[in-house]
Amino acid sequence: MKNKIIALLIALGAVSSANAQFGGLGGMLGGGKSSGGGDVGAMAEEFNRDASAINEVVSYSLIQIVAALGDKQQIAAVKAVNDNLAKTTDPKEKGSIQGTAIKEQAAVADELLKSDQAKAKIEKMAPEMQQKVAKSIFAVGVASLRIPVMMDKGRKIIEGVGSNPMNITKAIPVKDGMAVFAAALPKMPSILTTGLKLMREVKVDPGNPAADSKMEVDKNPSIPEG
Repeated sequence: MKNKIIALLIALGAVSSANAQFGGLGGMLGGGKSSGGGDVGAMAEEFNRDASAINEVVSYSLIQIVAALGDKQQIAAVKAVNDNLAKTTDPKEKGSIQGTAIKEQAAVADELLKSDQAKAKIEKMAPEMQQKVAKSIFAVGVASLRIPVMMDKGRKIIEGVGSNPMNITKAIPVKDGMAVFAAALPKMPSILTTGLKLMREVKVDPGNPAADSKMEVDKNPSIPEG
């Protein structure tokens, strides 16, 4: 049990280090007194539920952005992810696929939106595809505003483990969720700002996302054939 606790703390340290790279959020994870309060099990359950909802929205949104703007190889990669999600029924496996997709596709989506060809590609899209991309950018923006709060909740849950080492199994999924957020969040504000600018330049306004905006998941992204 002692070794498991040490391993968790080491892993948490890696997450904290990653977050230190994108201003302010690292401070929310490091230092401070252990909260030790609250029902860690209930807090972890709430965190995992909310993280799952965010990951679902973000993963499909990134799939749509990459499918709309990517090259053949990039489109094939997100199509494979989308196909795997469609045929997977196990929630844990689905969450793992979504987490990997977020880690891998956030940077791809950001680069595609920043490319010199992005505006021309969006201008040539059918109106329906433009709306799908706009909604995906909006959803990523909402998620990027909610994740810092989620990271703070995750930190408190990890701190709560210190008061009862038996909570280690409840905290591990939280640690994994924080790792996904830590990997994706540095790219998400850029996806939002670049994406909003591009869409508005082609006269499609996605709206102004806020932390309390409704996030709608589109599980049927439009992916070009071939």
